[in-house]
Amino acid sequence: MYYCSLKFEIISRDEALMRILSKVPPPEDCGFTFNACTQPGTSLDTGTIIDLRNGLPEKLDAVYCAALIVTPAQAEGAMALLPRDGYLWVVPCEDSLPEELIKGYFERFAAMLKERFDARRLRRCFDTALDSVPDLVWFKDMKGAHLMVNNGFCGAVAKTKEQIYKKGHYYIWDIPKEEYDQGDYVCLESEDIVIKAGKTCLFDEKVKTKSGMRQFKTYKSPLTDEDGTVFGTCGIAKDVTDLHNINNELHTIMESMPFAVMVEDMSGSVISVNSRFGEYFPDCGEGDLLLWKSEMMKKAVFKDNGTAELTVKRGKGERFLNVSEEPIIDVFGEKIGSITIFMDVTVEHNAKKQTIRTANTDYLTALNNRRSLFAHLEKVKSSPSLAMITVDLDNFKKVNDNFGHQAGDKALRETARIMKESFPDDFIARLGGDEFITVISRPLTEEELCSLTSAFLDRLTEYYERVEKFAVMTASAGIASECLPENGVHDTEGLMHKSDTALYGAKKEGKDRYKVFGGV
Repeated sequence: MYYCSLKFEIISRDEALMRILSKVPPPEDCGFTFNACTQPGTSLDTGTIIDLRNGLPEKLDAVYCAALIVTPAQAEGAMALLPRDGYLWVVPCEDSLPEELIKGYFERFAAMLKERFDARRLRRCFDTALDSVPDLVWFKDMKGAHLMVNNGFCGAVAKTKEQIYKKGHYYIWDIPKEEYDQGDYVCLESEDIVIKAGKTCLFDEKVKTKSGMRQFKTYKSPLTDEDGTVFGTCGIAKDVTDLHNINNELHTIMESMPFAVMVEDMSGSVISVNSRFGEYFPDCGEGDLLLWKSEMMKKAVFKDNGTAELTVKRGKGERFLNVSEEPIIDVFGEKIGSITIFMDVTVEHNAKKQTIRTANTDYLTALNNRRSLFAHLEKVKSSPSLAMITVDLDNFKKVNDNFGHQAGDKALRETARIMKESFPDDFIARLGGDEFITVISRPLTEEELCSLTSAFLDRLTEYYERVEKFAVMTASAGIASECLPENGVHDTEGLMHKSDTALYGAKKEGKDRYKVFGGV
């Protein structure tokens, strides 16, 4: 314990007393100071030793702690003079002091003073520590009266320790008994639970204070003697109102977010999701969300910027979600968890697709345009075999001149429709005007290419003949194909030129036919 120097005032005419006392070693963490005097002192840390063998004084009320050296004959009279903390050292006679007896008396007297000093310092340590705690701390007796509280408690109830001493809940919290008995927002009488449990218990309690409603996390414990008898309870209440408010604010923020949110702790356990999360992922259930996330992210497409795109079913349609995960950092810069945001980018995704589609689609026929044609040729230039069939309508200008452009536009749209039906597995584009092209990257023989082209032209002519406005029209086609050359890629522009050359060869030979480049 803390070191102390015990002071002793010696009032005696016997010089042997000081000699005997000086031989006694002090207790641990302690020292002795002796002072011979004529009047007893009243200091709390001073022990007074008064030799009364030569006579008894009238009173010793001013002495705080004293040991009276008396003979057996004086003992009875000295009892009435003993101060609050007084001890009788009875010696056999007036003439001499037995050394061992005096030393024994003094050792016990010094030990008592040291124990009292330690107890006072210990109480001071306890009180200082108690008042240093910002939480509410209290001690109650078995009737529920508050015997000891800290400054934090006093601040919460706006009362002093003196006002609180031995008072109950109604007075301390200024709550009418009728209101207290409702038990909706005040400290419930949980001491019985603690006493019966015989251990520390945790409670969530709402309290109506001077500053309004407060939420407490309260730890209550039974106080027991050495024999196990419970003589009271103690409690520590942590005001978590602000934490609850922060949690409520965070919950409100999460719920107001227009996207799904998942929060994980450092171990990877999912600790929170918002309601929007359940709307996008109703099938996640109440199982292992971490496992669900791992399986779900296997379907995601990851991008260079660290985000990922996930496609999910919602209702009868698909939704496109941009998935990003960010760490949660504490005040020390350490990662304590992560937050994953699933942002719905369906509108942006569809708009982007529509933009790309518009940029690569012929507005009239809905076929691919020249721009998308050259992008496609770049992709298939390494195909083992490549073929192109260029088509041009015969006498199309007459339809425009005789029946107007509306009729001509319909002829182009119907031609495109029949081309898509005739070449369902191949790339078809409108080159411009009444000229079209089909790119075939699957392996076909020249005979198969001719058969497909012939069937297409026949279907086209059959349709034109059924429509009076289109009866003057036919179509011509040019075919060019090649296997992968030795240099590893096709000359797509050269092959396109060959197909075009074959087309004009068919036109020159009378139209309404096809011609193979290099053929007779």
